[in-house]
Amino acid sequence: MIPANEPELRCANCGGELGGFGPDDTCAGSRCLSCDYVGAVTTNPNHPAIDETPYTVWVEWEGQDRLRAIAKIANTLCIGIKVARELVDSHSPARVGIRAVQVKKLYRQFKDQGLRIRVEPEPPWTIDAD
Repeated sequence: MIPANEPELRCANCGGELGGFGPDDTCAGSRCLSCDYVGAVTTNPNHPAIDETPYTVWVEWEGQDRLRAIAKIANTLCIGIKVARELVDSHSPARVGIRAVQVKKLYRQFKDQGLRIRVEPEPPWTIDAD
């Protein structure tokens, strides 16, 4: 909201209302909501393509048959059944130190298998947005 004593900023191109970009856009800044004229823009540091934070990912399989979950994990991660079983039994992370784009890829792969993931630290971007 613009304070009452501040003039409302308008588009330099058409005079329309200015707005921002969505949180899942690769850029941040201002743009016209009428004609999409772009004003000041910078890279969105919270976008997964830009985010270089190292993330740790665990597979959440509760509520599923253990043996089927192990098989799904092994298949998704391209690891042997024994390694997948050890991962499940020890509650170890599936991946450590991976980047945001890899987290999103794992999310989609495990979702397709009916499994969920837990990510730490909590990402500043939406995991299920493409």
